[in-house]
Amino acid sequence: MRLELELGFDDKLVLPIHYNNIVQGFIYNNIEDEIFRTFLHEEGFQYEKRSFKLFTFSRILGRFKMDTKNDTITFTSPVKLIVSSAVDEFIENFANSLIKNDDLFLGRTSVYINNITAYDYQKDCSKGVITMLSPMVIYSTVTLMGKKKTIYHSPSTDIFNKLIYENLKKKYEIIYNDQPNEDFLIEPLNDRDIKMNIIKYHDIVIKGWMGKYRIKGQPEFIKIAYETGLGSKNSQGFGCFAIIPERR
Repeated sequence: MRLELELGFDDKLVLPIHYNNIVQGFIYNNIEDEIFRTFLHEEGFQYEKRSFKLFTFSRILGRFKMDTKNDTITFTSPVKLIVSSAVDEFIENFANSLIKNDDLFLGRTSVYINNITAYDYQKDCSKGVITMLSPMVIYSTVTLMGKKKTIYHSPSTDIFNKLIYENLKKKYEIIYNDQPNEDFLIEPLNDRDIKMNIIKYHDIVIKGWMGKYRIKGQPEFIKIAYETGLGSKNSQGFGCFAIIPERR
């Protein structure tokens, strides 16, 4: 399930350029069930030694100006935010809290809800074209000279698709308690449609990819990708996408 929020505010919304943690905090703070909120934040859904939160969110969508000198981004009201999850309890908790709460803040700015639209994933397709609403991240951790190093992979590499599939496979097994019956393919629509973004999250540098991609896989795989995000670090605001019509 997915929520599209239209947020309004007086004057302007000023945030750090790297604001993912602020939006993530906004989401966690507005999950009304304290027990569920604590479970999601502290534990998540386990797969062996990994933990998955099974939600993702977009960038803040709207008119903005960037001030690179002061590392800020200023939005004009209204803006939109997409929040998506495979867990209905998460979406219901979040939506109910937003409706009831008259004291909402993004960073230091008071915001209000103009509109909330909730919709289920309705498609039953095995392929499509997507555009990223927040950067897609996939990485490997290796040990060099006794130190761990994170390597972020580009969509142009063979390992990118392999690791995207392995990540989706784990989410599939958590949600369906079963093994998927086919692979998953993702490839750039063309080289012009991909762009690397560098994001700081709590002073950690993360490399992600925007752009348009073709995807192919069993319908349940595409549904999971749509609801939980593609790649890693989804609950930090990565991997959210929209399905778009393909030009003929």
